[in-house]
Amino acid sequence: MDARDNARDLLDGAARAALEALYAQADARARALAAERASWPCRRGCDHCCRHLAGPLPVSDVEWAYLWEGFLALDAGTRAAVRERVARMAEAGAARPYTCPLLDPATGACSVYAHRPLACRTYGFALARGEGLWCHLILAMLEREGDEGLVWANHDALEDAVHRLARRPALGFFEWFAAHPPEPAPEPGGP
Repeated sequence: MDARDNARDLLDGAARAALEALYAQADARARALAAERASWPCRRGCDHCCRHLAGPLPVSDVEWAYLWEGFLALDAGTRAAVRERVARMAEAGAARPYTCPLLDPATGACSVYAHRPLACRTYGFALARGEGLWCHLILAMLEREGDEGLVWANHDALEDAVHRLARRPALGFFEWFAAHPPEPAPEPGGP
């Protein structure tokens, strides 16, 4: 069984539908918040949070399977570059601040944006246990403009729902990549 089969098994019809519904909820809340304020900094291509993570992002097996589909859809050169960044970071111990290895350094955009995990979808748009999940850019905007009328995503509820879909505890990117070695090169003259 290869990594694609494993991802398909984890993302059976019901799990995929449930995960995509949760992601759609998070994305809708993020769009609504961003639409409330023209000054909202979180948009595709803003890479501040991607470059300032506290550590390797933990994701559940179901989220990893979804992310893995996006990763496998990348061209071979991009996959190799991501794997190289993962290897360098794992070897160095991912010194803080940690930059997500899926961030395309040339464009400042996530290489698997449509397949990014919940944490990436809610950061900048959610509260967790009553505390804001955002960077200093959001904090500065809120200090200038206030938060009256804003309806934040409930990260705890969304995360709990994702974890109920999982079959095993969340792991960090390094562990997931280590468990999914690079695809072997095709045989000469093969498909």
